[in-house]
Order: sequence, then structure tokens, then C-alpha cells
Amino acid sequence: MSFFSSSTATPGGFGARTGPTSTPSTAAKVTGEQDQEVTPGPTDGISALSFSPAADFLAVASWDNHVRIYRIDKANPQPVSPWQQYTHEAPVLDVCWSGDGTKVISAGADKVARCFDMNTNTPAVVAQHDQPIRAVRWLNACGGVLVTAGWDKQLKIWKLDPQPNQVQMLNLPERAYAMDTCGNICVVAMAERGVLAFRLDESGQIVPLSEHQSPLKYQTRSLAALPEGDGYALGGVEGRVAVQYFHDPPDKDGKVKKFAFKCHRRAHADHPDVPRNESHLFPVNAIAFNVHGTFATGGGDGSINFWCKQSRTRLKTFETKGPANAPKELFKTNPNRIPISAIAFNRDATIFAYAISYDWHKGYQGANPENKVYIQPVNYEDVKKRPPKA
Repeated sequence: MSFFSSSTATPGGFGARTGPTSTPSTAAKVTGEQDQEVTPGPTDGISALSFSPAADFLAVASWDNHVRIYRIDKANPQPVSPWQQYTHEAPVLDVCWSGDGTKVISAGADKVARCFDMNTNTPAVVAQHDQPIRAVRWLNACGGVLVTAGWDKQLKIWKLDPQPNQVQMLNLPERAYAMDTCGNICVVAMAERGVLAFRLDESGQIVPLSEHQSPLKYQTRSLAALPEGDGYALGGVEGRVAVQYFHDPPDKDGKVKKFAFKCHRRAHADHPDVPRNESHLFPVNAIAFNVHGTFATGGGDGSINFWCKQSRTRLKTFETKGPANAPKELFKTNPNRIPISAIAFNRDATIFAYAISYDWHKGYQGANPENKVYIQPVNYEDVKKRPPKA
């Protein structure tokens, strides 16, 4: 079987079950038949996945203190091969790439960010904080800069060439929990539900865009900047996603663009661990947009959804178990419903990567030692943007 043979899926509404419901045979397909495990993989919790913007390389950050880089060859029936790896002195919490794909930058509990040069195969410390660095991203402004945000309530901006040099620092109201960038826009989600956004102008000055409380009622777990650069999506611990815009005035009918929806929630009917007449809310651990403007979410329930924010529809769902007529793709690679801890699309949205790894939302009692990364070929119909609803 070719790794990049096609499959199909049926779109449907946000927060609603989607796809055909006529018979069990058409309601569920098996996903995972083409999925390839990324080996050798991490030996501890997987914190982040990131594809190169220039080539099919995947970087994986883990609590085992390692960053692993894999090369993906779409033409090969066994498309994944290990490329390089390097280490931190403590768990690695985040990883990203430079804009030209020549550098991998990671950060973690050792309070430093390290840059791995893909041309020389050497890592070097390029940034430091007083506490663990929770998030690291590349910002395409001023020729390209590195942004780090930590639990020391500081956000720092660094130029890496010719030598690492801190050029800006912003005192945050609270500890950084998640961060993302798009172009010259940066968004940071913090403790106590704070969200701060700014752009970096060509003179290197920070220009505020917004600062407010998250519309979600509980702690922020994940964040992704919208690919248009005009807002962001937040994922919360309560199984909910909010899509927000920096400028969102009401239209002539008094409507605004922002919205929120429920996801990664389970009732007794499709999750036997949940008591009857109750719903179990799982954290939205990861959000990832692709080049088409659609996005994916990965949850603590062990499922993944593809969404279109323009039409506010769910494009695809893959999960593990459920009623016979539930529209889904049976998640063959995750039969034990281990949380999805990280997800990523490659640069042209033909490959989707996901990590199966315990997220500690049940404490030590629910700990599971399984940590795996898979890549999956993506069918364009599963990520194609749909027109807005009338």
C-alpha cells in the first residue's frame, strides 16, 4: 500500500456528529492503516511537534530531555527516518523552526533555548530565562527573530545572527502557558486566563494589539495564531475552543466574527467510563492550522478533529470507540484512548503528525507509559476550506 494513497471524509457541523449515518458500514472507516510510527521515538512525555517550513523534516520535543529530528520521504513506502537529535539538561517543553528551515530552536525546564543548525549539525544555547521557558517561536520580522516566553513572567526577543543577542523584553502579567506567531504577529496565553498580542514593526518596536481575559472560563491549554494574522484560537481544559479576532466590530446586523464551540467531550453513549446522563470534559491539548486555513484539534479524550472556521464545520473526526452509527474514523493507532498531546501539519498540508502521550489530566493514577508519534497522509478534501454558511 502506498503511503500517500487517498481517502475520503464527509464534512459536518461544529460540535455536532458528522458524516453518513445510514448504516454502521458507512459510518466508520479505519484510520491508521496508512499511518507510520516515527521511530525510534521519545521515551517520555511528548510536549511538541513542529515541521520545517522549507522541507519535510519533523522535530519532536520530549520530557526525556531530547529533541529528535526526522526526515520524511513521501516517495518511500517507509517514509520516516531519524536524522539527528540533541539534548537539554531538563525536559524540553517546546520546539520550532527558523523561517528558512535551517535551524531548530527548542526550550525547556533547563531555562535555556538551544538552536540546532541543520547545516553544521551543532546545537548552541541562544537564550536564557530565570525560570523554565514554556514556549518558543520564530517571528518573521526584522529579518527574523526568536521569541521566548517563560514561567518567569518574561517574554524576550532575540536576534541570532551573527551572535545571539537579546533585543527586546516584555514583562508579562503572568506565567506564559502557550504562544504562537504568524508573520510579525505574536500571541501569548498566560496563567489566570490572560491573553496578550502584539506585532513587531520593522524598527524592532513592540506594538500592542490586544490584552484581555480569555473568553473561556477555565485554564488555557493550547493556542494557535490564525494564518491570516488577524486573530487566534484558544483551547481550554473544559473541552472548548474560542476563535478570537483583534478587530471585530459588529456588522450591519450586529454580528461579530468571534465564536466558540464545544469539542473533545464525551457522554456515556460513546465513552463507557463516563457515568450515565453526564458528560466528561477533556482538555484541548493542541491546535494546529494548515496552509489552507483549516485547523485540527487534539484532545485528552484521545481523539482528533479537523475544522473549518470559515464555515464553522467539522471536516473530519478520528477517535477510538463509539456507537455503531457515529460518524468517525476508528483510530486504529490509539485503541486505548491515550491523550493526544501534540499535533502538526507540514508546510503543504499533505502530512499530519500527532503524538499519543499522557497529559496528566487524571494525575498520577491515570499515568500511561506509552509515548508514540505517527504521521498520516492528508487528503485535500479533509482539509479544504468550505464556504461560509448563508
